[in-house]
Amino acid sequence: MSGDWSEAPVHDPGHGRADDGREARLGPATSAAAPAAGRVRGTPAPQYGEYAPEGWVNPVLAEQERVEREAESRALREQAARETAGTPARPGQTGSRPARAGGVTTAPSSRFGASPLDFGMTVGLLVLGLWSVLQSLSVGQVASAVRQTFEQRYTTFSDPSVLTGAAIVGAVASVVLFALTLWWSIRRLRARRWTFWVPLLGGVVSTAVSVTAFLVVVLQDPRLVDAVLRSSGGA
Repeated sequence: MSGDWSEAPVHDPGHGRADDGREARLGPATSAAAPAAGRVRGTPAPQYGEYAPEGWVNPVLAEQERVEREAESRALREQAARETAGTPARPGQTGSRPARAGGVTTAPSSRFGASPLDFGMTVGLLVLGLWSVLQSLSVGQVASAVRQTFEQRYTTFSDPSVLTGAAIVGAVASVVLFALTLWWSIRRLRARRWTFWVPLLGGVVSTAVSVTAFLVVVLQDPRLVDAVLRSSGGA
């Protein structure tokens, strides 16, 4: 075999075999003298197995940091908007907002009740109900008023004292029903649901209980029942 090392098989471009039998190697293509094609101008990006040059920044990590900063800034703006609107986010939900209408964020119109009108009507009816309950606690006055009404139109009671018992039943029913009505109304107002009908329902039930108690007393008085029947037949 000839001693010319150029006749040796070349294993890789840029490689040969020296005269002393050792494989000759060319300089790396990425050396400072011959910059690789596609390398970033300025501070070069590190190649595989190289250390990153001083001042080099990975563009992928830089983009990730920018996206994270934007997401954090957006979350802070949404939290500030929720605090301004007075609507806390639900647990486990980041970025919850009030209901949208036509793409515009809208805040609830009333803090309690379905609307300001509903809240005002509910409070007004509850005040009237409380006044009615306080009036019913005057058992003697209620019994006297019922007695005068029947005696002026029909006749006297055989035992007027039974009216006091009916008035007591009506007063107790009024207190209990008002307490239930108040509790139920507060719960619905906090849930921002229509509530004005709750005091109305409580008032109707309370009135029905009181009237029923007095009717039971009246129907147990034979003389008064006869007077009522005669008055009805004459009409």
